[in-house]
Amino acid sequence: MDIRRVAIVVHEHKPEARRLYEELAAILFPRGMQVTEHDPDVVLSLGGDGTMLRAAQLAHSADVPLLGFNFGTLGYLTEVEPGHEKEALHTLLEGTYTIENRMMIACEGVHGCDVSYVGLNEVLVERASRVRLVRLSVKVDGERLATFNGDGLVIATPTGSTAYAMSAGGPIVSPRAECLVVVPVAAHMMFSRPFVLAADEKVEITVEGDQGRGAEVSLDGRMNCPLPEGAAVTVERHGRPLKLVRLAGPGFVERLRSKLGLPG
Repeated sequence: MDIRRVAIVVHEHKPEARRLYEELAAILFPRGMQVTEHDPDVVLSLGGDGTMLRAAQLAHSADVPLLGFNFGTLGYLTEVEPGHEKEALHTLLEGTYTIENRMMIACEGVHGCDVSYVGLNEVLVERASRVRLVRLSVKVDGERLATFNGDGLVIATPTGSTAYAMSAGGPIVSPRAECLVVVPVAAHMMFSRPFVLAADEKVEITVEGDQGRGAEVSLDGRMNCPLPEGAAVTVERHGRPLKLVRLAGPGFVERLRSKLGLPG
């Protein structure tokens, strides 16, 4: 890949990430490369997983690879750990890396929010009121699945299975899998198991009820758009994946074991 323009997304509250930005830019400029978010050839993320999610929006919209440098607590998505940043950049520029495709999801039916409805981790539909549950009816490819009373519902990608979906009791899914994970959040009902669906199935979520109980929808922690009673959103796999840069670091299983502190 011929790299001429590099976009760098920085965690704004981490001074060490800003310092690394300057150091990486000092390597790129003498090589005749531009640091710009306009039509980039590659995107670098300097921060934690939250910064990676923001950078993923840019990388996916430009259809270019994304490389993450970890300055966060866990860093499930990032590839480069502290102390290896310059080495990783040189590896990237030399082209000795691989690309790992990550499934993206699209959310439709949300009105009044001027944002892109494409995400890497999950769509969350949750109660708008702190004192009332929300009632959500779920269909899969037009067939009624169930109606859930609770705090909300998560529709996650395999990548998002280690985020909010995991904390809500969902399964951990290999990022190489192709599926959608539906996880009820604190459901007030006897049956509240998560569901694993095929990647090409479409999930429709409708807000039900007659007591003024609305909901909110968010995508990768953004948007927070209101969903009044009767409103519905659909979630499905996006037609184009995200391209993640992988170097010679640990694979998914080793990364997971390390980040979660699983016994050896």
